[in-house]
Amino acid sequence: MKTILLAGSNRSKSINQQLIEYMAQSIDDAEVLNMHNYDAPMYSIDLEYTQGIPKTIKKLNEKLSDADTVVMALPEHNGNFTAFFKNIIDWLSRENRGFLANKNVLLVSATPGPNGGMSVLNIAEQMLPFFGGRTIGKLRVNNFYQVFLNGKVIDKELENELNAALNNGSILI
Repeated sequence: MKTILLAGSNRSKSINQQLIEYMAQSIDDAEVLNMHNYDAPMYSIDLEYTQGIPKTIKKLNEKLSDADTVVMALPEHNGNFTAFFKNIIDWLSRENRGFLANKNVLLVSATPGPNGGMSVLNIAEQMLPFFGGRTIGKLRVNNFYQVFLNGKVIDKELENELNAALNNGSILI
C-alpha cells in the first residue's frame, strides 16, 4: 500500500514538512514529497487557456494517482490553507477533478502555538469529498518546538497519538 506524505507549505524550514518526514519513518512504502518541487504560477483560467496545466502539476497528479493513502500536513494561515497550497489544489482540480478519488487522507497540522490548526483541518475535511478523498483522521500537533527536537518527537503522548492516527488508517508498517 503506497502512502504519499506532503506538507502544504513552501517554507524552507516548514514544521509540517519536518513532521511528515518523521511520520514517514513509520510507514512502509512511503514517499515524502517536497512541495517546492511542484510550484506553479498563481492559477488563472486565462493562464490555463493560454499555457495549459503546468508540468509540475501534471507530475504531482501522477504521484498522487499512484497512492492509496495521502498524509497532508497543513499549516494554517489566517484560519485557512496557505495561499501556496490553495493554488496547488486549484491547479490539481483543473488537471484532474478527482485527484484524490478513492484515497484515504490523514490530515495533520503542526503549529508553534497552543491553539492552531483546527480551522484548516476542518476546511480540508470539508473540501476532500469534492476531489474524491476520504478523511481517515485529523491530528493537531500544537507547541511543535516543545514536542519535537532534532527530527524526533520527544513527547510520549504525541508519539502515541501519531501512532494511533497512522494505525487507524492502517498505514503503519
